[in-house]
Amino acid sequence: MKSTEMPRLDIAGPVRVIGTSRRALTGRVKLRVGGTACFESSLERDWLIAVDFDPASIQIREQPFSVFYRMDGETRKYTPDLLVEYAAPRYGARVIVYEVKPLEVLQTEWETFKPRFKAAVRYCRQRGWRFKILTEAQIRTPFVDNAKFLRRYRSLTTQPLFAEQLIYTLRALGETTPQALLAAAYLTDEKRMAALPELWRLIATRRVGALLDESLTMQSSIWLMDAES
Repeated sequence: MKSTEMPRLDIAGPVRVIGTSRRALTGRVKLRVGGTACFESSLERDWLIAVDFDPASIQIREQPFSVFYRMDGETRKYTPDLLVEYAAPRYGARVIVYEVKPLEVLQTEWETFKPRFKAAVRYCRQRGWRFKILTEAQIRTPFVDNAKFLRRYRSLTTQPLFAEQLIYTLRALGETTPQALLAAAYLTDEKRMAALPELWRLIATRRVGALLDESLTMQSSIWLMDAES
């Protein structure tokens, strides 16, 4: 029987190692797809968290490759921040190469950045990839806030009794809110508070659906995903 598993790119990396810095926030993010990835700013960290929380991402590589370009009569090297392979096309391609920059820095230093970005665009087009530049306008969103909040629950040990009761009640109620679901599932505040981490885990693992592009609250709409209906 022929396998239907999506073939993954063979991407080595990183080609540049990110060290510690006194001038910028650096660190590592543990990835759902395995391993960790480094960041060298809070903006890069937030985007790493966002792409890791996206269930469509199947491979994430920081500092994935370098390209060479000419500027002021010299050959220079540029290494993009991040490469993400998705299960389905985004922006017309399954592989997106991201450069993360604060908007003010991008505007102030655009003439310096432009030659390296053109080289990256050319490199990506030759491979059927897309190159995208992101600023805080695209990154600092409710989705990132939700990802930061929910990812801590993703690895929690399942509490089967709470999970079964929540799913059973949600199936009976249909679309509802976290507050209403907990009120319908349990009689006491003590039980509701005890069950809440399991509800966040169900949302984080996509067994329970929510509009994650909007701020997640106790009044947000939630529903049972199709696979559990």
